[in-house]
Amino acid sequence: MHASLVVLLAVVAVALGSCVAPPSDLRLCRLPVDARVPQEFANTQRDRALQATFDFLDAQHAMPTKECAEAYLEFECSKAYPRCTGDALSGLSGQTNTCYFECDNFVRRCRGQLIGVERPNCGTFSVDADCTARQLKISSSRGAASTLSAGSLASVLVVIASLFVLLF
Repeated sequence: MHASLVVLLAVVAVALGSCVAPPSDLRLCRLPVDARVPQEFANTQRDRALQATFDFLDAQHAMPTKECAEAYLEFECSKAYPRCTGDALSGLSGQTNTCYFECDNFVRRCRGQLIGVERPNCGTFSVDADCTARQLKISSSRGAASTLSAGSLASVLVVIASLFVLLF
């Protein structure tokens, strides 16, 4: 009985601890096609929460600057979808902590802009070279649709488009 419980727990740990592809229907945290995240982060929950935050800010006419929006998305997506060390075949994996500079960029670029968003304690994030930094850029030109890219163009984001309407 005790041995079977240990084996069952080991199987569950391996199943939940593997590196997998992130969800393909992420709206804001669009990741490269070769990205891998720990199994427990392979859901759209945080991505949808970020979308709701931007919907709220838009409804309050409180959209942040482009620089703040990028820094916020990069920081939050780095936390929500950390890089996975290991591989899908071995079953061994680990979560790579979010980079300190992502937190610092967010705090500096968004000072006083994001109502309802708490300032994080950046001291808890990694200063090691091997850390998670999701580089997401918002790009737009006048009259063009706004897009979020992570190495390649992603889907058009209505909420981010409203940011550029406010800026231009």
